[in-house]
Amino acid sequence: MRWLAAGLAVALLAPAVPAEASALPAVPTEASLDPASYVDPLIGSQRDGNTWPGAVRPFGMISWSPTTTRGDQTSTGAANGYQYDVTRVRGFSLTHVNGAGCNPGAAGDVPIMPYVGTVDSSPTADTTDAKYASNFSHANESAKPGRYTVTLDSGVKTDLAVTTRAGVGEFTFPTDQPANLLFRTSNSLNGSEDAEITIDPAGRKVTGSVLTGAFCGRRANGGVNNRKSYYRLYFTASFDQPIVANGTWKDSTLTPGSTQTTGGEGYKTGRDRLGRGSGGYMTFAPGTEVRMRIGISYVSLAGAEQNLRAELRPQTTVDGVAADGYRDWRSELENVRITGGTDNQRTTFYTALYHAMLQPNVFNDVDGRYLGSDWQIHRLAPGQRAQYGTFSGWDQYRAHIRLLALLKPEIAGDFAQSMYQFAQQTREFGTAGCTTTGRRT
Repeated sequence: MRWLAAGLAVALLAPAVPAEASALPAVPTEASLDPASYVDPLIGSQRDGNTWPGAVRPFGMISWSPTTTRGDQTSTGAANGYQYDVTRVRGFSLTHVNGAGCNPGAAGDVPIMPYVGTVDSSPTADTTDAKYASNFSHANESAKPGRYTVTLDSGVKTDLAVTTRAGVGEFTFPTDQPANLLFRTSNSLNGSEDAEITIDPAGRKVTGSVLTGAFCGRRANGGVNNRKSYYRLYFTASFDQPIVANGTWKDSTLTPGSTQTTGGEGYKTGRDRLGRGSGGYMTFAPGTEVRMRIGISYVSLAGAEQNLRAELRPQTTVDGVAADGYRDWRSELENVRITGGTDNQRTTFYTALYHAMLQPNVFNDVDGRYLGSDWQIHRLAPGQRAQYGTFSGWDQYRAHIRLLALLKPEIAGDFAQSMYQFAQQTREFGTAGCTTTGRRT
């Protein structure tokens, strides 16, 4: 069913107006209305909000969005890494879960922070985010379907756009200080068991992974006394500008010139995680505009490379990817047409519909492979278009799935198939309670 009856939508959206009241302002016709123009991704992120404003495609694997900080590197104070009331950012993470409803939510993997100045100490030792973070103003922030842009108080303009499994970011640095990108590979929202990073200065490239998982600071499989990892996220990134210096860190030790390191934060909260973890930095010439292309995979580093090659051309720009992403979102949102109502009501409606299409998330690589709940690599079943992950709780099954079945029956079908696949793999593996997003590789 592609179109929802206009009369029904009007009945839901249009306010009751007394006969003597003046007519409502003119509204767009069905033919001219652009539903994506009414979406405000920042809605739902204030106070105890449980969403995030970053760049994402419908049901996309990658969701590139800021991680804010209240002065504790192990807790953002937000359900999914971003809280509108907090205007200090410590990185831009590659994965998010919409609607977690609890702190620290889930995912938030591999925060990448543009930093202005000399990297002369371990970012992990900056436990209060006093140095390697930056304030920003909402006046300098823009979020649209498929694109996120912010100019930090440090002077760095960050502009992000994504495909389903890859993204392109453009970081414009001020001219008077060193320009750096910090890869906080171990700093997922719930912590990490392990992380790794390898820097190739000559090839202008960085690769790595993080072994992590969980939800809301708790381990769904094993409990607090037997915590386990559920997936390893791999990433590969390349840059269009020369790397003039680089280094890595582990815990409190910074090693300039190093190209490789490993180390996780652990899974406990508070002081048990503070000061632990690993990552790496790349330094560019002052005033540089660095374009970074990045791909991710839950299967392997080779899978991340393949996803990047398949979805992003070498000379792709943020403008180009963002324009394509906007068209993608417009096409999806046009599944429901409305008439009547005010601008605010149309914004409420289409933003809610936008949020409903943030999950489930594509979990397989472009070649059809995915990480199963038995820790093994599988391929899509015959006739299956995608394997999905990020299955939320009871509210999703009684409401969200019904909406998807109405508007996107092919996705709802693959969603059900995905749950069946994971359940079969869990049963055959003999591990009760295994998560639907896979486990340790």
